[in-house]
Amino acid sequence: MRSFFSNKKLIVLLVSIIFLMALIGFTMRDDRNLSQPEQIMRDAVGWVQNLVSAPAHFFGGIYENVSEIIHVYDENRLLRTRLEEYAQLSVQKDLLDEENERLRGMLEIDETLSDYSRISAVVINRSPDAWEQYIGINRGETDEVTDDMAVIDSQGGLVGKINDSSKFTSYVQLLSDNDPTNLVSAQVLVEEGDQDPAMGFIEGYDVAEDRLIMRKVDIDVEISEGEMVTTSGLGDVYPSGLLIGEVVEVEVDEFGLSQNIYIEPTADFSTLDYVFVVQRHLPSMDTDIEELEEDEEGDGE
Repeated sequence: MRSFFSNKKLIVLLVSIIFLMALIGFTMRDDRNLSQPEQIMRDAVGWVQNLVSAPAHFFGGIYENVSEIIHVYDENRLLRTRLEEYAQLSVQKDLLDEENERLRGMLEIDETLSDYSRISAVVINRSPDAWEQYIGINRGETDEVTDDMAVIDSQGGLVGKINDSSKFTSYVQLLSDNDPTNLVSAQVLVEEGDQDPAMGFIEGYDVAEDRLIMRKVDIDVEISEGEMVTTSGLGDVYPSGLLIGEVVEVEVDEFGLSQNIYIEPTADFSTLDYVFVVQRHLPSMDTDIEELEEDEEGDGE
């Protein structure tokens, strides 16, 4: 013990540590006012920080601006390439339209399954109880809107069909409604080879995955992810060529006889504000003929 107190350096060190800890504890208090030396020290440190940070911010801003200019340059070059491709596609489309029109004239065909006109409409109603099934729009019979007309969104994606119309308003049954009668005759535009479009029916909607389900597709047709799906025009309701979505998955059905196609829809059923009602130019099948065919099938059974 005596040798300990005789070691002056050790005693000074211990006292310094205790003083330093006390000083740290005192300065960490939030409810005290800064002393004059502390304020001077803080101002000095702040001035030095400002002196150092100003050039750093200046050169950092220059670097960001240069990076943004390079990014804009690359983006501009990509847009020019896309514009050239668009111009080429536009010319090809015009040539194909002229050729198609000429061939239709030679065959004396005035109308096709893809001919339709559009009526703009605003979504005015959407019930929380039927959020995924129906929307209400501000067009009705006075606007020549009738049952079973197709409805598309502003991007051209198929939304559904008119289910019930009154004088001034209508209800639209969405594709996301899993009603068994809510069927759409569809086709997959197969890109590989010279294959004809693969035909089938949109028969369901996977709510969890937000995907439409197309069934009864020929098992021999090779279908790839990314291929587009449109209406076929053969269902007597929708014109041909309305965009439905993009293939995201293909599987053989549970019986091994056909394929099931899972489709990411083009339309966003949860954010519909403005839509178009589609008036198909080609008339539908006469209901009397359909009833006669059903009667004949019933007699045959």
